[in-house]
Amino acid sequence: MKKTYIIAHAAWILFAGAVAVESWRLGFGGFVRPGPGFVPFLAASMLGALSVIALLQTLLTGPAKSDGKGFRGGDIPKIFIAVLFLFAGVLLWNVIGFIPATFLLLIFLFRCVEPLGWRRVLVASALTLAFTYILFVVLLGVRLPQGRVWTYFMN
Repeated sequence: MKKTYIIAHAAWILFAGAVAVESWRLGFGGFVRPGPGFVPFLAASMLGALSVIALLQTLLTGPAKSDGKGFRGGDIPKIFIAVLFLFAGVLLWNVIGFIPATFLLLIFLFRCVEPLGWRRVLVASALTLAFTYILFVVLLGVRLPQGRVWTYFMN
């Protein structure tokens, strides 16, 4: 089990390094005038730092006890379905809009991937969507996709 964690942490370190190099090529800019590579570079730096810390923790601890909760071959269909629904959720942004598509996606992920009770699913989905909306729309001023369906009702 420890070997699996070491490989996973090393893969994340390599991924973070590749993203950092490519975002540096895009142009970092500065803190006053950030370039297109500014946010990806910071995100990759944080991912790389956290992956290095996790790798060091894994290397410095003793052999891991196997509790049977690691990756199982039976999880592959679940992972595949979750990735398909992630793509479908993004495709639905242009049709029904960001808010309803993301709410439906979150409900699916919270209910079907790791089953939770309906009350928890609805509350967690609503809170996640509210925090996302506040962060992107209110604080950062990003225009989220409204969806084509709603344009018919707004006119």
